[in-house]
Formats: sequence, structure tokens, C-alpha cells
Amino acid sequence: MVPDLQRLQTAFVRRLEAYAREMASLERQIQETREALEGLVPMPVHWRRVRCGKRACRRCPHGPYPYLRVKKDGKWRWQYLGKGWQPPEGFAQAGEFRALLAHYRRLLERLVALREEVAELKRKLGVA
Repeated sequence: MVPDLQRLQTAFVRRLEAYAREMASLERQIQETREALEGLVPMPVHWRRVRCGKRACRRCPHGPYPYLRVKKDGKWRWQYLGKGWQPPEGFAQAGEFRALLAHYRRLLERLVALREEVAELKRKLGVA
């Protein structure tokens, strides 16, 4: 019976060590992702194809052209940014920013889940 208990404790300790390694890795990834997010500023730029308004134009719609979505007088408007517009350094497309933010949240959720599992294992082992 005692060897079984020792084997079980050894298995719990190994699992705790694996969780500790994964938690350290997650914390490093979270820090890297947080730094990447801090360096980005989302910019709500939309690339739209627009009609020129000429009746005989066979190439409509033209573009795509960059437009910024802005709120003026309580209404959302499109503001044309110019044909050759390029985003300033540090600005990211909204989709890229949202994807990185979702990844960051998944990492945090996994870290919380691991901490809960470690607390449960420690409770089972009787470790404070």
C-alpha cells in the first residue's frame, strides 16, 4: 500500500513540475504578446471600392481606396485618406490587432486554468 502511495505522490509531483514548466512558458509568451500589443495602435481603416459616378464607366467600381470611419455630429461617416496613403509606423489594421488580443486572452485563460489545476493538485497532496 505504501509503494502505491509513493507512486501516486511521485506522479502528482511530476504533474506539478510539468504544470510549472508550462506556466513559466505561458508567462513568457504573455509578456511577449503584451509588449507586442503595447507597440500597436489599432486603426479603423477600411479599403473600399467606390463608383466614380460616370454613367458610361465600364471599370466601376474603382479602388480599393483607404477610408477612415469617423463619427461626426452623432453619425458615422467615411473619410477618404488618399490614394497613396500608408499607415504610420506602429499602427496596425484592426483585424491584426484583434487577432493578437484574442491570442493574448487565450494565453491568460490557459494560465488561470493551470493555476486552478495546480491548486487542486496541491489540495489533493495536502500541500499548503
